[in-house]
Amino acid sequence: MSIMRTDNEADAVEILKLVMETTDYYREMANVVEDDSLAGKLDNIASERATYIEPCRNMVKELGELPAKPDPDKELLQKIGGELTQFFSADSKNAILDKCLQEDEKLAELVKETKLGEKSAEFQKLLDALAENLSTTQKSVQALKD
Repeated sequence: MSIMRTDNEADAVEILKLVMETTDYYREMANVVEDDSLAGKLDNIASERATYIEPCRNMVKELGELPAKPDPDKELLQKIGGELTQFFSADSKNAILDKCLQEDEKLAELVKETKLGEKSAEFQKLLDALAENLSTTQKSVQALKD
């Protein structure tokens, strides 16, 4: 591990971090919403997204980097933000779902733009699967909106 990260190393670390953060975000939102059905669906999305944590962690390690850890303060602020959104929004369900889509958008953009797939076929396979998960999640979240 050198002091300077290559673009691929930086992308891999950021992808891992965002996969963990979005997983945690969906779990937190599942805990915040009052609708049990919606909470179950958000928790299912979180569980599915969590399956990408270990493969992404392995990708980071293969590149010689140390895996990133989510920021616990950011997670707390996200939870509080979700609770405030629910409290102040006339349509809290759609507001929370929009926030979920915003969080995923950062990850989707990075997965789309990274050149990590050029490094190995295995990385490309992981990125393609993650992109498919993000696309499916986006459709699922959109379908949950009123």
